[in-house]
Amino acid sequence: MKSKVLTVMMALVVSTSANAQFGALGGLMGGGGGGGDVGAQVLVFNQEANLISKTVAFALIQIVGALGDKTKIADIKAVNDSLSKSTDTKEIGAISGSVIKSNFAEADQLLKSADAKAKMENLSPEMQKKVAQSIFAVGVAALQIPGAINRGKNIVQSVGANPMNIVKVLPVKDGLSMYIDVLPKLPTLVTTGMQLMRDVKVEAGNPTADAKLAPESASFPES
Repeated sequence: MKSKVLTVMMALVVSTSANAQFGALGGLMGGGGGGGDVGAQVLVFNQEANLISKTVAFALIQIVGALGDKTKIADIKAVNDSLSKSTDTKEIGAISGSVIKSNFAEADQLLKSADAKAKMENLSPEMQKKVAQSIFAVGVAALQIPGAINRGKNIVQSVGANPMNIVKVLPVKDGLSMYIDVLPKLPTLVTTGMQLMRDVKVEAGNPTADAKLAPESASFPES
């Protein structure tokens, strides 16, 4: 199972990186692309981007909150509360993006650390399950991002058919930038996390691209 997950994730990065870098978003004015209601397509794209980024952000918060430095838990709890309470699309995107940028490396290192197994074993069954669900969620997000990139690329290319749509399409670049930045980071975290769950005999499940993303606020160990 480890080799299967690693193979899928690494193939995902290799096959997507070139596609994701389509002119480093510089092709905003180029290409043909499909028709349809561009405004509606942009809305759906941005909703999907927010769903994916929020899912990954909550997962990182959960991993850091469960395995990280307990003296800093108040700070990450505050971020978790802000993300949980926000209903504004732009604010959700901003908070999620900040969490991913600030906490991805820490979460990855915590899962890789020499004492990760001991820390996991000391967590309650409920907390172990939350960490496992978080790793699964990141895996699902990783598998859904390539399709989201393709949809964003098609929206951007549609400007070639109607340059009047350029203003409508501009917000898509933020989602694409987030995807391009995040995607290469995901495989290691997922494979490391899945191995850790096997080591502590906690079922994390097998991520698939068609699994439903349901961002869930993090829980924290009792101090």
